[in-house]
Amino acid sequence: MLPKKFRLPVENFDKIYHKGEKARGNYGMLISVSNDIDNPRIGFVVSKKIGNAVLRHRMTRILRVSFIEIINEMNLSTLQKDFQYIAFKYCDKKNLLKKEMENQFRKMLDD
Repeated sequence: MLPKKFRLPVENFDKIYHKGEKARGNYGMLISVSNDIDNPRIGFVVSKKIGNAVLRHRMTRILRVSFIEIINEMNLSTLQKDFQYIAFKYCDKKNLLKKEMENQFRKMLDD
């Protein structure tokens, strides 16, 4: 489970989707918006199109772990952004999802 300070409140999902900057990948899309908090927050959307509940939850767990690792490895713990990750395609390979997510983060930070 994500630490509470990294969790995005549900009421922010719609705002982020419509006003955020988007970076699309093979397995999903990362969307970001600036916030006034001293740490990044993220929310995950994994629809029923991905598969049954077991597959969706597995992918969400992998995405959560990847997010925490990326935040620690890239020293982004004070980044003032909210993120939303929308999954398109199922992937249970942690290294693939993490690599794609890292590329999306880099794209967001370079702009």
